[in-house]
Amino acid sequence: MTDIILVTYNRRETLQKIIESVRNYKWKYNSFLIVNNNSTDDTGTFLNSLEDSFNILNLTENVGHGAALAKGLQYLHKKNAYTRYTIFLEDDSIPEQNLFNKLLDNITNSDFDLISSSGKIVKLGKRIDVFPKDTEILKVDFCLFDGAVIKNIVFDKIGYPVEDWFMMFDDFEYCYRIRKNNFKIGIVKNDFHQIMHHGAGDKFSKTSLWRGYYQTRNHVFFLREHFTLFNLFDFLILNSKRTIASLLAPDRSKRFALRIIGLYHGIINKKGKTLDPVNIKF
Repeated sequence: MTDIILVTYNRRETLQKIIESVRNYKWKYNSFLIVNNNSTDDTGTFLNSLEDSFNILNLTENVGHGAALAKGLQYLHKKNAYTRYTIFLEDDSIPEQNLFNKLLDNITNSDFDLISSSGKIVKLGKRIDVFPKDTEILKVDFCLFDGAVIKNIVFDKIGYPVEDWFMMFDDFEYCYRIRKNNFKIGIVKNDFHQIMHHGAGDKFSKTSLWRGYYQTRNHVFFLREHFTLFNLFDFLILNSKRTIASLLAPDRSKRFALRIIGLYHGIINKKGKTLDPVNIKF
Protein backbone atom coordinates (compact mmCIF):
# COMPACT_ATOMS: atom_id res chain seq x y z
CA MET A 1 0.00 0.00 0.00
CA THR A 2 2.89 2.38 0.73
CA ASP A 3 6.36 2.90 -0.75
CA ILE A 4 9.24 4.94 0.69
CA ILE A 5 11.82 6.76 -1.43
CA LEU A 6 15.09 8.43 -0.42
CA VAL A 7 17.68 10.07 -2.70
CA THR A 8 21.24 10.12 -1.37
CA TYR A 9 24.53 11.69 -2.37
CA ASN A 10 27.74 11.49 -0.30
CA ARG A 11 26.07 11.30 3.12
CA ARG A 12 27.00 7.80 4.17
CA GLU A 13 27.11 8.52 7.92
CA THR A 14 23.68 10.12 8.16
CA LEU A 15 22.22 7.59 5.74
CA GLN A 16 23.36 4.76 7.99
CA LYS A 17 21.60 6.37 10.97
CA ILE A 18 18.38 6.61 8.95
CA ILE A 19 18.55 2.98 7.87
CA GLU A 20 19.27 1.81 11.42
CA SER A 21 16.28 3.80 12.66
CA VAL A 22 13.94 2.34 10.04
CA ARG A 23 15.14 -1.18 10.86
CA ASN A 24 14.27 -0.63 14.52
CA TYR A 25 10.86 0.86 13.74
CA LYS A 26 9.77 -2.17 11.67
CA TRP A 27 7.48 -0.13 9.44
CA LYS A 28 5.20 -2.13 7.09
CA TYR A 29 5.85 -0.88 3.55
CA ASN A 30 5.85 -2.39 0.05
CA SER A 31 9.26 -1.06 -1.04
CA PHE A 32 11.93 1.19 0.43
CA LEU A 33 13.89 2.56 -2.52
CA ILE A 34 17.24 4.32 -2.05
CA VAL A 35 18.41 6.21 -5.14
CA ASN A 36 22.20 6.55 -5.07
CA ASN A 37 22.91 9.71 -7.07
CA ASN A 38 26.39 8.50 -8.11
CA SER A 39 27.97 9.11 -4.68
CA THR A 40 31.76 9.36 -4.66
CA ASP A 41 32.27 8.41 -0.99
CA ASP A 42 31.68 4.93 0.48
CA THR A 43 27.88 5.22 0.20
CA GLY A 44 27.84 2.56 -2.53
CA THR A 45 29.72 0.06 -0.37
CA PHE A 46 27.30 0.62 2.50
CA LEU A 47 24.26 0.21 0.23
CA ASN A 48 25.63 -3.05 -1.16
CA SER A 49 25.72 -4.42 2.39
CA LEU A 50 22.00 -3.88 2.99
CA GLU A 51 19.51 -6.71 3.08
CA ASP A 52 16.88 -7.30 0.40
CA SER A 53 14.24 -5.29 2.26
CA PHE A 54 15.87 -2.20 0.74
CA ASN A 55 15.85 -1.65 -3.03
CA ILE A 56 18.83 0.23 -4.49
CA LEU A 57 18.84 2.24 -7.73
CA ASN A 58 22.40 3.26 -8.63
CA LEU A 59 22.65 6.15 -11.09
CA THR A 60 25.71 6.49 -13.33
CA GLU A 61 25.96 10.27 -12.86
CA ASN A 62 24.88 12.90 -10.37
CA VAL A 63 21.73 14.19 -12.08
CA GLY A 64 20.55 16.33 -9.17
CA HIS A 65 17.89 15.67 -6.55
CA GLY A 66 14.81 16.36 -8.67
CA ALA A 67 15.88 14.14 -11.55
CA ALA A 68 16.98 11.35 -9.20
CA LEU A 69 13.64 11.56 -7.43
CA ALA A 70 11.79 11.39 -10.76
CA LYS A 71 13.77 8.33 -11.86
CA GLY A 72 13.15 6.64 -8.52
CA LEU A 73 9.42 7.36 -8.63
CA GLN A 74 9.17 5.97 -12.14
CA TYR A 75 11.00 2.84 -10.97
CA LEU A 76 8.60 2.39 -8.04
CA HIS A 77 5.54 3.03 -10.19
CA LYS A 78 6.55 0.23 -12.57
CA LYS A 79 7.48 -2.10 -9.73
CA ASN A 80 4.39 -1.49 -7.58
CA ALA A 81 1.70 -0.22 -9.93
CA TYR A 82 -1.08 -0.51 -7.33
CA THR A 83 0.65 1.24 -4.43
CA ARG A 84 -1.54 4.08 -3.14
CA TYR A 85 0.94 6.26 -1.25
CA THR A 86 4.62 7.25 -1.35
CA ILE A 87 6.56 8.66 1.60
CA PHE A 88 9.58 10.90 0.95
CA LEU A 89 12.66 10.94 3.16
CA GLU A 90 15.94 12.85 2.79
CA ASP A 91 19.50 11.74 3.53
CA ASP A 92 20.10 14.55 6.03
CA SER A 93 16.99 14.14 8.21
CA ILE A 94 16.26 11.50 10.85
CA PRO A 95 12.68 10.14 11.00
CA GLU A 96 11.02 9.43 14.34
CA GLN A 97 9.12 6.18 14.82
CA ASN A 98 5.70 7.87 14.49
CA LEU A 99 6.47 9.43 11.08
CA PHE A 100 5.06 6.54 9.07
CA ASN A 101 1.73 6.24 10.87
CA LYS A 102 1.22 9.96 11.37
CA LEU A 103 1.63 10.75 7.67
CA LEU A 104 -0.56 7.85 6.56
CA ASP A 105 -3.28 8.54 9.13
CA ASN A 106 -3.52 12.17 8.06
CA ILE A 107 -3.61 11.56 4.32
CA THR A 108 -6.09 8.68 4.50
CA ASN A 109 -8.47 10.62 6.76
CA SER A 110 -8.46 13.93 4.87
CA ASP A 111 -9.00 15.32 1.38
CA PHE A 112 -5.36 16.40 1.05
CA ASP A 113 -3.24 14.83 -1.71
CA LEU A 114 0.22 15.79 -0.39
CA ILE A 115 0.97 16.25 3.31
CA SER A 116 4.33 17.40 4.64
CA SER A 117 6.22 18.32 7.78
CA SER A 118 6.88 21.89 6.58
CA GLY A 119 5.37 24.32 4.09
CA LYS A 120 4.74 27.91 3.06
CA ILE A 121 2.08 30.17 1.61
CA VAL A 122 3.12 32.06 -1.53
CA LYS A 123 2.55 35.81 -1.51
CA LEU A 124 3.80 38.32 -4.07
CA GLY A 125 7.57 38.53 -3.59
CA LYS A 126 7.65 36.54 -0.34
CA ARG A 127 7.04 33.15 1.25
CA ILE A 128 5.23 32.85 4.59
CA ASP A 129 5.90 29.96 6.97
CA VAL A 130 2.89 28.13 8.39
CA PHE A 131 2.79 26.47 11.82
CA PRO A 132 -0.12 24.09 12.43
CA LYS A 133 -1.31 23.09 15.91
CA ASP A 134 -1.38 19.50 17.17
CA THR A 135 -4.38 18.18 15.25
CA GLU A 136 -4.47 20.63 12.35
CA ILE A 137 -3.75 20.14 8.67
CA LEU A 138 -3.21 23.59 7.17
CA LYS A 139 -3.43 24.24 3.45
CA VAL A 140 -0.25 25.62 1.87
CA ASP A 141 1.01 26.47 -1.62
CA PHE A 142 4.42 24.85 -1.32
CA CYS A 143 5.93 22.21 0.95
CA LEU A 144 9.12 20.28 1.59
CA PHE A 145 9.24 16.75 0.22
CA ASP A 146 11.37 15.85 3.24
CA GLY A 147 9.04 14.01 5.62
CA ALA A 148 6.04 14.07 3.28
CA VAL A 149 3.49 11.63 1.87
CA ILE A 150 1.69 11.82 -1.48
CA LYS A 151 -1.20 10.00 -3.09
CA ASN A 152 0.10 8.16 -6.15
CA ILE A 153 -2.86 9.33 -8.23
CA VAL A 154 -0.98 12.65 -8.41
CA PHE A 155 1.76 10.96 -10.49
CA ASP A 156 -0.89 9.49 -12.81
CA LYS A 157 -2.32 12.97 -13.45
CA ILE A 158 0.71 15.27 -13.63
CA GLY A 159 3.76 13.03 -13.97
CA TYR A 160 6.98 13.47 -12.01
CA PRO A 161 9.39 16.29 -11.02
CA VAL A 162 11.38 17.89 -13.84
CA GLU A 163 14.58 16.04 -14.71
CA ASP A 164 16.75 18.68 -16.41
CA TRP A 165 17.04 21.46 -13.79
CA PHE A 166 19.77 19.69 -11.74
CA MET A 167 19.15 21.47 -8.40
CA MET A 168 16.80 24.05 -6.91
CA PHE A 169 13.21 25.08 -7.64
CA ASP A 170 12.08 21.66 -8.94
CA ASP A 171 10.07 21.04 -5.75
CA PHE A 172 8.39 24.45 -6.04
CA GLU A 173 7.52 23.76 -9.68
CA TYR A 174 6.05 20.37 -8.81
CA CYS A 175 3.91 21.85 -6.02
CA TYR A 176 2.70 24.48 -8.48
CA ARG A 177 1.61 21.73 -10.91
CA ILE A 178 -0.11 19.90 -8.07
CA ARG A 179 -2.19 22.96 -7.19
CA LYS A 180 -2.82 23.80 -10.85
CA ASN A 181 -4.45 20.38 -11.24
CA ASN A 182 -6.72 20.95 -8.23
CA PHE A 183 -4.86 18.71 -5.80
CA LYS A 184 -4.45 19.95 -2.21
CA ILE A 185 -1.20 20.40 -0.26
CA GLY A 186 -1.23 20.46 3.53
CA ILE A 187 1.18 20.42 6.45
CA VAL A 188 0.92 19.01 9.95
CA LYS A 189 2.79 19.81 13.13
CA ASN A 190 6.26 18.32 12.86
CA ASP A 191 6.84 16.17 15.92
CA PHE A 192 8.05 13.23 13.85
CA HIS A 193 11.04 14.30 11.75
CA GLN A 194 14.42 15.89 12.58
CA ILE A 195 15.19 18.08 9.56
CA MET A 196 18.84 19.17 9.64
CA HIS A 197 19.21 20.98 6.30
CA HIS A 198 22.84 19.92 5.87
CA GLY A 199 22.73 20.85 2.20
CA ALA A 200 21.63 24.43 2.71
CA GLY A 201 24.96 25.81 3.94
CA ASP A 202 25.54 29.11 5.73
CA LYS A 203 24.39 32.44 4.36
CA PHE A 204 27.62 33.18 2.50
CA SER A 205 28.98 29.64 2.14
CA LYS A 206 30.23 27.95 -1.02
CA THR A 207 26.98 25.99 -1.09
CA SER A 208 24.87 29.14 -1.14
CA LEU A 209 27.11 30.41 -3.94
CA TRP A 210 26.20 27.70 -6.45
CA ARG A 211 22.66 27.49 -5.16
CA GLY A 212 22.21 31.15 -6.03
CA TYR A 213 23.09 30.42 -9.65
CA TYR A 214 20.70 27.47 -9.97
CA GLN A 215 17.98 29.24 -8.01
CA THR A 216 18.01 32.17 -10.44
CA ARG A 217 18.33 30.05 -13.59
CA ASN A 218 15.59 27.62 -12.63
CA HIS A 219 13.22 30.38 -11.55
CA VAL A 220 13.48 31.63 -15.12
CA PHE A 221 12.61 28.12 -16.36
CA PHE A 222 9.61 28.11 -14.03
CA LEU A 223 8.47 31.48 -15.37
CA ARG A 224 8.82 30.28 -18.96
CA GLU A 225 6.76 27.18 -18.21
CA HIS A 226 4.10 28.81 -16.01
CA PHE A 227 3.88 32.41 -17.14
CA THR A 228 1.31 34.65 -15.46
CA LEU A 229 1.55 38.30 -14.47
CA PHE A 230 1.64 37.27 -10.81
CA ASN A 231 4.54 34.87 -11.45
CA LEU A 232 6.37 37.55 -13.44
CA PHE A 233 6.16 40.18 -10.70
CA ASP A 234 6.91 37.57 -8.05
CA PHE A 235 10.04 36.64 -10.00
CA LEU A 236 11.15 40.27 -10.36
CA ILE A 237 10.66 41.08 -6.67
CA LEU A 238 12.26 37.91 -5.28
CA ASN A 239 15.29 38.01 -7.55
CA SER A 240 15.82 41.72 -6.93
CA LYS A 241 15.87 41.01 -3.17
CA ARG A 242 18.26 38.09 -3.57
CA THR A 243 20.60 40.00 -5.86
CA ILE A 244 20.73 42.95 -3.46
CA ALA A 245 21.37 40.56 -0.55
CA SER A 246 24.28 38.99 -2.45
CA LEU A 247 25.97 42.40 -2.57
CA LEU A 248 26.44 42.22 1.22
CA ALA A 249 28.66 39.13 0.94
CA PRO A 250 32.49 39.31 1.13
CA ASP A 251 32.63 37.69 -2.32
CA ARG A 252 29.87 39.93 -3.65
CA SER A 253 31.27 40.25 -7.16
CA LYS A 254 31.27 36.47 -7.69
CA ARG A 255 27.78 36.05 -6.27
CA PHE A 256 26.40 38.89 -8.35
CA ALA A 257 28.06 37.51 -11.48
CA LEU A 258 26.69 33.99 -10.87
CA ARG A 259 23.15 35.30 -10.51
CA ILE A 260 23.46 37.32 -13.71
CA ILE A 261 24.86 34.28 -15.55
CA GLY A 262 22.04 32.17 -14.11
CA LEU A 263 19.55 34.70 -15.44
CA TYR A 264 21.18 34.57 -18.88
CA HIS A 265 21.30 30.76 -18.94
CA GLY A 266 17.63 30.67 -18.01
CA ILE A 267 16.77 33.03 -20.86
CA ILE A 268 18.72 30.97 -23.44
CA ASN A 269 17.24 27.75 -21.97
CA LYS A 270 20.56 26.19 -20.92
CA LYS A 271 19.51 23.26 -18.74
CA GLY A 272 21.12 20.41 -16.83
CA LYS A 273 24.27 20.52 -14.71
CA THR A 274 25.75 23.72 -16.11
CA LEU A 275 27.74 24.73 -13.02
CA ASP A 276 29.94 22.29 -11.08
CA PRO A 277 29.08 22.76 -7.37
CA VAL A 278 32.51 21.46 -6.31
CA ASN A 279 34.73 23.72 -8.41
CA ILE A 280 32.17 26.45 -9.24
CA LYS A 281 33.08 26.13 -12.91
CA PHE A 282 30.88 26.10 -16.00
